[in-house]
Amino acid sequence: MRLPTIGFFAALCLTSLTQAQSTETSVSDTLDNARQPLTAIGEPTKYTPISDYFYARLTGRVQHHGPVVVDNAGSTFRPDLSINTQFRTGAVYDSARKIKSVRLRLEYEHDFLIGPIRGGQSNVDGVFMPDNARYDDQQIRKLNLTMNFGRYLTVSAGFTTSHWGLGLLANDGAHGWAPGNGRFSDPRGGDVVLRALLATGPHTDESLIIFGAVDMPWDDDLMLDGDEAFQVIGGFKVGTGTRYEAGLYGVYRSQDASDGQRTEVGVIDLYGKYVHPLGDATFELEMEGALIFGSTELAPSSDFPTHDVLQLGFGVRAGYHAPLGGAVLDFLYASGDRNLDDNAQNAFGVDPNYDMGMLLFRQVLTAQSGRSAVTAADPDLVGVPNEDLDRFPTRQRLMNTIAIFPRGYIRPIDGLEIFAGVLAAFTEVDNLDPLNTRTFGGGDARNALGSDPGTYYGTEIDLGIRQQALLWGTQLTVGVEGAVFIPGNAITGENGLGGDPIWGGRLTLTYEL
Repeated sequence: MRLPTIGFFAALCLTSLTQAQSTETSVSDTLDNARQPLTAIGEPTKYTPISDYFYARLTGRVQHHGPVVVDNAGSTFRPDLSINTQFRTGAVYDSARKIKSVRLRLEYEHDFLIGPIRGGQSNVDGVFMPDNARYDDQQIRKLNLTMNFGRYLTVSAGFTTSHWGLGLLANDGAHGWAPGNGRFSDPRGGDVVLRALLATGPHTDESLIIFGAVDMPWDDDLMLDGDEAFQVIGGFKVGTGTRYEAGLYGVYRSQDASDGQRTEVGVIDLYGKYVHPLGDATFELEMEGALIFGSTELAPSSDFPTHDVLQLGFGVRAGYHAPLGGAVLDFLYASGDRNLDDNAQNAFGVDPNYDMGMLLFRQVLTAQSGRSAVTAADPDLVGVPNEDLDRFPTRQRLMNTIAIFPRGYIRPIDGLEIFAGVLAAFTEVDNLDPLNTRTFGGGDARNALGSDPGTYYGTEIDLGIRQQALLWGTQLTVGVEGAVFIPGNAITGENGLGGDPIWGGRLTLTYEL
């Protein structure tokens, strides 16, 4: 049986460490500086937070998509129009070098009104969809103190978010759409840990930083209620990000489910980035690869009470960025599990805030896998259901996937960006449904709609428009995005079941004080 990737917790946020280095310049910052100022109402004519210490950001979206066939009986998920919100506020104090021999940094960040406030409910029993997720009144994200004693020692403790590289495993939920990235993204949540960290650096001409940390995961997009975990992290990082950056970290993690089933894994994650200037334009290349290995007692069987864990994933992002437009290409590989009943767990699960498109992974596969967990637990069909079926749904993660997503964007007028992309996605191994494969397929591969699965998930075409404007120094971003997904033979059934195109769209709004 497919399980959630354990290594998504295993990461390190280096924000506190890079304070000792020069400020990094992102590609989007470079391009924005080359453009004319945004159209402004009132003064000033440049966005600045309301103070040097405090910031606030309100995000909301209204979205809807067409029906999704979720099982071989033709059950169809028809979501209501949904409204999803997030109000994020925070404060930062940095003493710089005002205090002799030590630099202090205090950081606080909190989310309020998080998640769906209307709609998205399932009309099919048991389907897990993003907008069926838990609504939270509030969630702490950061409350920590960092002490920096020059390049020799950095000490940090408290609540913080984790993000590493492209965000395949550790993703703070703060890397959404920005000018020049062409992403169809509106993240929520993020990985929050209670951390104690020691680091030294930067050293040498390569700005070497060496770090170690102990974490208790506090809140995570994929952590089920009742899970408890502990992890130890160590690694290094070189470069400042202006021209290049690279790093590697390793993790040992122990996690216990509410019934005492234990998972013990190690993670090795390698990240690299290179930026090459081309006159007024830039070329950027980023890569992240991760290997997860160990053992788990989840989803036991009489033959295999413990399973070996071996999962592999890597992503590549290349981009050409110019003042008036550019192009971005994303490639992703995430290993799948070809046998639900052997002694191995091989399905690599990418963090749900790492997005590729609007519909296939976030809506269609989430709905089908959510329904599959319910049908596989029906005692009228299977007698005694397998354990831990609540961990089978993908919950918006990319799993068992080989995908390519080229995109382009243009800026026809001040503050307006139009972007579009075509996603093509394949399975790495057969797309298996537990009930249909075990009961109706006799062990031969069957998908959620009862068919012998092919290798092609389908094609998704996405189009978006976002407009930014200044309002008396605050910034408003309004976006409209639409998509059509044409299902492939990996997720459709016999006689064209589930093969109709699926349309979707959303309106997004972000207001930054």
